[in-house]
Amino acid sequence: MKRVLFVINPHSGKVRNKNIEQLASEVLNPNDFTVDFVYTRFAGHALELSRIGVEKGYDIIVAVGGDGTIHEVAQSVIHSKSAMAVIPMGSGNGFARFFGIPTTIKKAIQVIAEGKELVIDSILCNDEYFVNVAGIGFDAQVGNIYDKSCADERGGLNYVKMVVEEYLHYPQQTGKFKINGEEVEKQFFMVTVANSNQWGLNAKVAPEADITDGKFELVLLKELPVIDAIPLAIRLFSNQFNHSRHVETYHLEEFTIENSIPRLLHLDGEPRMMTNDITFTIQPHSLKCIVPNQY
Repeated sequence: MKRVLFVINPHSGKVRNKNIEQLASEVLNPNDFTVDFVYTRFAGHALELSRIGVEKGYDIIVAVGGDGTIHEVAQSVIHSKSAMAVIPMGSGNGFARFFGIPTTIKKAIQVIAEGKELVIDSILCNDEYFVNVAGIGFDAQVGNIYDKSCADERGGLNYVKMVVEEYLHYPQQTGKFKINGEEVEKQFFMVTVANSNQWGLNAKVAPEADITDGKFELVLLKELPVIDAIPLAIRLFSNQFNHSRHVETYHLEEFTIENSIPRLLHLDGEPRMMTNDITFTIQPHSLKCIVPNQY
């Protein structure tokens, strides 16, 4: 008998999660699973609730929400005996899409019932874990604006409009990096540290990422001239991003960017303003996840 705790963000997916308790009772056989539900009430609450779930010995902690909810739940489940499952309710759902977890509630719950347990890597950024992607530069700026936007300003067309507007005036940055023990200075438009291969919506910024290999992908977008913006966007959605002449990719266990100025960073889409050096360190085989059998 497995004990399952659903940590539900009621603000994700608007009304889509209203019947999740009923669907879970229909899909998860009571002879095999005992199920409980808790709902978040404020930012950071999913971390608190999932931590209590781990302490109480739940076998599976289910993050029901977007990438922010998954990020919080993962903080508690990493390096624990519990496994994390995901019911994706966000706009991008990059972590779920990487594994092929369905975006419909019932099918995602069926993964919990019928899927397999996979032990994956996570990444530690200074003192905070993340499981999908982190970024400095343009994507962090876009993510920060999107995070602050209201519900009516979100959605596909508004997101594209926001990306274009930011791109037209976003400047290159300069950073001092420590890569494979070597200190180098580089100009960049965007720095992505990737555990999975994508931001979301199948935008694959790190096509060769392997979430179980004990390394992460460091993807540097050096520059993005206007003339190359559309071709690079096509590469992003056709699994060819790393083949652009504007992109450098490294397979690393650790990476540091020195901070002489405050820098905006995102971890799984969650914005942070960093004033000290930023170090990323792989955490091999640190998180048990429930994923589809075909992965």
